[in-house]
Amino acid sequence: MDLDNPEAKAYLFELYTQTKGDTAAQVSMYDVGAVLGLEKTDAAALAEDLYIQGHAELKTLSGGIGITAQGLDLLQIKRVSESLPQSLGKGPILESPGKEVVEKILQNIKESLGKTGQHYLQTEELVMDMKTIEIQMLSPRPKIKIIREILRSLHGNFSLFGPKDLVNSLESLVKS
Repeated sequence: MDLDNPEAKAYLFELYTQTKGDTAAQVSMYDVGAVLGLEKTDAAALAEDLYIQGHAELKTLSGGIGITAQGLDLLQIKRVSESLPQSLGKGPILESPGKEVVEKILQNIKESLGKTGQHYLQTEELVMDMKTIEIQMLSPRPKIKIIREILRSLHGNFSLFGPKDLVNSLESLVKS
């Protein structure tokens, strides 16, 4: 695949969007192409190029495809679930390992905000939730329960439109 080909990049990004970054998910190669205004033959040709390069994989003989980890890397999309521990820690106060987890999840949320199609009010709520966590982190004794509740709110919002790996990481932190 030619990295300078905007049509191929758009196709791969639309595949990412439709699968929400979940490498286990499957969508129709024709549906991906239809969003971009492509005929079935053009959509199939782009999908084939992606298979050859390893950025997508054929899931079914009827045209079901999915994005690969290599495809996510090409789009420079970080796979959150691979990079984060899944616990805030034990006890009422957030300790050093838990602080690192919170900092990483906040960074990943910030990176994901521009890539999702949420409305202004949803974005505003997400930003306020993140600011609330950041303020709690300034405390000499940040409270796990407060941070967990804000993460629960973020999870609720991201579960509607966010990347699946980020949603899964938030869910595991809320349950830990």
